[in-house]
This record gives sequence, structure tokens and C-alpha cells, in this order.
Amino acid sequence: MISLHLIFKSMLRRKVVTSLLLVQLALTLALLSNSSLLALQTWNQLSQPTGLDLDNILYVSLKPTSKNLQEYPAFADLLERQLAAVRQMPGVAAVSFTNQSPLMEGGSNGNVNDENNRENNTQSVPQYTVSPDFLKVLQLDVLEGEIPQTIQAWDGESTVPVVLTKSLAERVFPGKSAIGQLTNGGPVAAVIEDFYGQRSAERVMYNRIQIAQIYGVAWGYGIILRVEPGQAKHIRSQIPDVLKTADANIEIFSVRTMDDQLHRMFRNEFGLATLLAVLSGLMLLVSMISSYSNAHFNALKRQQEIGIKRALGASKQGILLEMLTENWCTTVAGAGIGIVAAWLLNQALALVISIPALPIWLPLAAVLMLMLCVTLATWYPARIATQVSPATATKTL
Repeated sequence: MISLHLIFKSMLRRKVVTSLLLVQLALTLALLSNSSLLALQTWNQLSQPTGLDLDNILYVSLKPTSKNLQEYPAFADLLERQLAAVRQMPGVAAVSFTNQSPLMEGGSNGNVNDENNRENNTQSVPQYTVSPDFLKVLQLDVLEGEIPQTIQAWDGESTVPVVLTKSLAERVFPGKSAIGQLTNGGPVAAVIEDFYGQRSAERVMYNRIQIAQIYGVAWGYGIILRVEPGQAKHIRSQIPDVLKTADANIEIFSVRTMDDQLHRMFRNEFGLATLLAVLSGLMLLVSMISSYSNAHFNALKRQQEIGIKRALGASKQGILLEMLTENWCTTVAGAGIGIVAAWLLNQALALVISIPALPIWLPLAAVLMLMLCVTLATWYPARIATQVSPATATKTL
């Protein structure tokens, strides 16, 4: 029969070694729990619906290098030439200009409210200035109304109609049709399907679109296009040359798929999750090595004691279980400290990044993983301990 009292006395005899092992196990569990939480969070974010064909939509970020091309009407002429050149590329299904891309951390945004009820105000709504083919690029259905087909100018006298996503229309005009209703940005011409706009928005599916001219592009603009399936890689490599053929006085910052945009938006969480996962793996490996060394040293030191127990009738299975139980007790004690450390690390991470609270099942799952790894690491030295011959162990008595 295993005596926990004797096991704890044995652990206390090696206070320094046991304390260091407890700290190591606790830190391992804390890192393992939070890296798993970050990995799950990032995976959920990357898997959430966006309303977009991530693989077949490309976004080109660029700006004119010539100052006179950065303002209307020279910029409007540049856009016409660029869009015409891109449309002629084999494999391009639709193309539009835009002031910004979907799937961004932040960008151009503002409030949207019902002009007849200004208390119904929605903050941080992405504002897109695009050409009529923008919805063809995104392949979004029109749910109500009609999309304006003429690019309108901002002349300060007439208002430019707006297009709202379904979620935003229901938020601003609850219980009634948004078509014809007046917002602070203009009358609502159409309501379209939802798509993921900006992560920093009040709601990621809230978006406002206007079919209008872009007047100033000192900070750049975008050309967004949808390609036929399987053509993204080829067109992505060709489009910089095509755009420079239309006009060489441009600087192209990047050409990305929407899938690239999505991963870029969550790159901080992904990078930190990867870093913590690597650290957790290393800590787990070090903990296994330490547990192995501790068990091996303990087995060598207790050879005489084990031999006597064997001479008194203790079975090999009993000795093996006793050695493993001592390591399990150490692991459980370290895991108990580790659960507290995991919670404290979670609170510290929440101060610098967006991370959910640590659910209790995650550190418990980490405890099971730690127990499994420690068992694998200590099984061999514990197995060696069972091979001690009673005659050999009692020679010095």
C-alpha cells in the first residue's frame, strides 16, 4: 500500500530540487494554458464568416507619385485608365477603385445616424468611396433598392446616396425599411448583404458605401478586383506591370488577397500565440527532462530502500506505482500553483492585447497534458528502480 505521508516526507527531504521543479511546472502550465487560449481565439477569428471570397479577391494598395495626379480631375482620368487596363487582363471578373480595403484593423470611418432621429447614432462605421462595380467584386447581393450606377461628384449642393449593409440598416432604422430614409451621409439608395469591414468598428459587419469620386489621395487609394478561380497567383504577379503601363507615375505598396488581409489583421495575436506556443513547448520539454532527472536521481538514491522493500515482499508493480505517484504528487502540486499563475498571466496579457478570460477547462486540460508528459518522462527511471535486486541492495547492511 502506498503511503502518501512517506512520499511527502521524501519530497521535503529534497526541498530545493522539489521547489525548482514546482516553479518550472507552474510556469509551464501558465504558458501552455494562455498560448492555447490565444491559439483558439486566433483560430476562431480567422474562421468567422466575412461574407467575402477570400481567395479570389485581390486588393492593390497604391498612390500616384506625381502631385498633380493626386487631385481631381487628373486623378479621375488616371483611375479610368487603370481600371480599363485591369479589365482587359484575362481572368479578371470585375474591378473597382476604393478608398480602403475591407478586412482592416482600422481606417476611414465615421458615424451614421437617422437624420429624423439623431439619437439613433452608430459610431465608427467604415466609409467606402467606390465605383459601381465594387459590389460585383465582392459578390454581394442587393437586398433592397438599387445601386447607383453613376459616379457622383461631391459638389457641396446635391447629396450622394448611400448604400448600407443589412446589419447597419437594421441598427439605424429598426423595424422599417431603410430605402429612401435620410442619414447624415445622404439618402439610402440600397441595402446589401453584410461583409467584414474594420475590426475597430462598433460592429464588424456595419459598412457604409457611396458611389462617388475620390478627390484626394495623398495617403493612397486602392484597386480591388475579383478574379476567376485559380487565377489569383498569376494576376497578382502581373498586375503591377499592367498598372504601370497605364501610368508609370505610381507607387505600388502591396498586392494582397483578402485571405492575406484577414491574416494580417490578426497578425499580432497570431505572432504572440506562436511565440507562447514555442515557449510552452520548450518549457514542457525542459520539465520532462527535469522530471526524468529527478526520478532517476531519486531511484539511484533509494536503491537500498527499494531493495529492502523487495526483500520484504513488495512487488515490482507496487514499486513502480510508488515512484510514479511521487512524481504525480509533484506535478499536481506544481499544477495547482500553475493554475494561479495562468490566471495572473491572463490578466497581464489582457492589459496589452485583446484576450478573453481564461476558462477553467483550459488549465485543467493543460494539467492532464502535463501529467501525461511527466508520466512518460519518469516511467523509464521508475521502471529501472523496480529491477533493483534485494541481494544487491542489502549487501552493505
